[in-house]
Amino acid sequence: MNSPTIVINAYNRPDSLRRLLTSLKMATIPTESNLVFSLEFGAHPEVMTQVKNFEWKYGNKEIIQQEKKLGLIGHFLFCGGLTKKLGDIVYLEDDLFVGKSFYQYSQQVLTQYGDDENLAGFSLNALWFNGYLHMPFHPFDDGNGCFFLQVPWYQGQVYTAKQWSHFEQWYHQKMEMGDDLLIHEMFRNYTLQDDWFPIKTQYLIENKKYYAFPRVAHCVNFGDVGVHFQKTTNFFQTELSMASQLPQLIPFEESLAVYDSFYELIPDRLKRLCPHFEHLDFELDLNGTKELSKIKSDYIISSVRPDEYERSFGLEMRPQELNLVYQIEGEHFYLARRDHYKIDSFKNRRLMSMFNYHYRFKLSKKQKLSFILNKLFKP
Repeated sequence: MNSPTIVINAYNRPDSLRRLLTSLKMATIPTESNLVFSLEFGAHPEVMTQVKNFEWKYGNKEIIQQEKKLGLIGHFLFCGGLTKKLGDIVYLEDDLFVGKSFYQYSQQVLTQYGDDENLAGFSLNALWFNGYLHMPFHPFDDGNGCFFLQVPWYQGQVYTAKQWSHFEQWYHQKMEMGDDLLIHEMFRNYTLQDDWFPIKTQYLIENKKYYAFPRVAHCVNFGDVGVHFQKTTNFFQTELSMASQLPQLIPFEESLAVYDSFYELIPDRLKRLCPHFEHLDFELDLNGTKELSKIKSDYIISSVRPDEYERSFGLEMRPQELNLVYQIEGEHFYLARRDHYKIDSFKNRRLMSMFNYHYRFKLSKKQKLSFILNKLFKP
């Protein structure tokens, strides 16, 4: 069984770090498990004191004090680069909180998936929302304790040395995003310059790799004030596992719950459930967030209404893909040739339907206006 080294980066949030270290004390950790702190240059004095005084009884403790400012990207690359000498790592940032079985789960996914070429990393957090719509995300229940998503989620990460080495080689040779790359526009116009998230997303898409996510989180984020948040937010909080029994994991190739960077089930997995689509070359856009002009398949199944369509499906069952599997009648999803999609004329109505579907209640006229304005003009 792998014994990954826990790597914690910290800078100027002593209260956040104290909370993380408290959770670490309550976790179940085997002996011969090592801990490394990487402190950004100019770290808060109280952060320094906490790290030096933190008792670690399970193995070796090492403190690395950076001699120059690294920034978010630089510190991320440094901590990941520690895999060269440490091997497998569990990478934690200071505003996180781990569950009692986070280490055992990390060992489990490393044993099951550590050599799988399809995977670029493992998340300890169960991503509960679609990051483009800010609405709930419900992956298929296929009997696997994991689902797979082309999103490099940062709230508790696990890496093998091989995974990180492949990313690092790509990073040093990477090109600008091509105009034809099917990636969400927010990553082309990202407002935070010092952030690795768009870079890692580009890597996943170009290399057709995924992260594995648990169904229930083993690490949660408190959304403390920092580079990303001007005030504390609890938006990222989700259920934290208290289970001692770890879930069953099945091989990646057998899993149905495999999603692209737009939170869309990949066509290969939908075809396994839908013989009626087996002969089609199609792309899924059930969330209506893809730039359809960049899709190359013959057909698209989308919530965007086309000029003409061959079939339509309702929005009733959960998760939403089951409406296609069981061919539920209605007019929310449309199967049409690619060239029949032109303008998203019914976007507001579509978003309202999705809101009602996810949150199970209808909005007043005032709430509808507020919702639409927020979607149209949010920064």
